[in-house]
Parts: sequence; C-alpha cells; structure tokens
Amino acid sequence: MVDRWDLQDDGRKIRSRARTVGEYFAVERPLLKPLPTELFEMGRLFMPRVDRYSQTAVQTNRYSVPVRLIGRTVRVMLHANHLIVYDRGQEVARHERLSTKAGSRLELDHYLEGADPQARRLPRRHRPRTSQVRRQVHAGP
Repeated sequence: MVDRWDLQDDGRKIRSRARTVGEYFAVERPLLKPLPTELFEMGRLFMPRVDRYSQTAVQTNRYSVPVRLIGRTVRVMLHANHLIVYDRGQEVARHERLSTKAGSRLELDHYLEGADPQARRLPRRHRPRTSQVRRQVHAGP
C-alpha cells in the first residue's frame, strides 16, 4: 500500500515545475549521505553547571548528581518522562522528570558517595572492653 503511494507521488508534478517529484529525487539521490549507523538520542540538550549542593538546574527544577561533579559542567538530555546526566560521555545520573516548577529530585546515593566511609556505617553497639568486664567479674560482691 505504501509502495503504491510512493509510486504515485513519484509521478506527481508540482505546479510550475518542469519535472516530476521522482525525477527531482533521482537527481538528488546521489548527493544524499547514508544514515548514521550509531544510535542517537532524541531529547533537549542542556549544559548546566553542578552547584555546591551537587545539583543541576534544568528548567526551574533541580536534580542531584554525584558529589564528585561539583563545579563541573555536565550534559543533560531532557526527555518527555526522564532526564539523563552525562559527564565526559558517561551516564552519571538518571531521574524521572519533575512535572512541577521549582521542584527537586534528590537521590541519597549521590551524596553518600562523597561521605566519609566511617560516617556511612551504622554505629556498632557499645561493647565494654574485656579488661572492664574482668574487673567487674573478679571484684565480686
């Protein structure tokens, strides 16, 4: 069905032009470049700078990124439902897009990455030193 429409369109003449659409295309065809083999992203590109709070501003909203990127300019590809943040060609964050204005979407892992490893651990229960236990046991009543 589509092939039939293509053939019909190739024979069509545009008002004051001497040739048909198909004849003009035959002249243009050798000048066309091949389609790219690699995939490309469809979205709106932004190049925001990461602020001191490890966030990027994209259209009135703020999205977190890993703390190691503070002060750097990153590439953000904004899609209909999500956005992807890239640093030097590597994906570093992906967020669901906010539909509100002046909102924030923060991911805790982005902030924990830069935290002191000791601070990330849950506190251990307080255990008395063995020397303290021995003194209490041997002291007796």
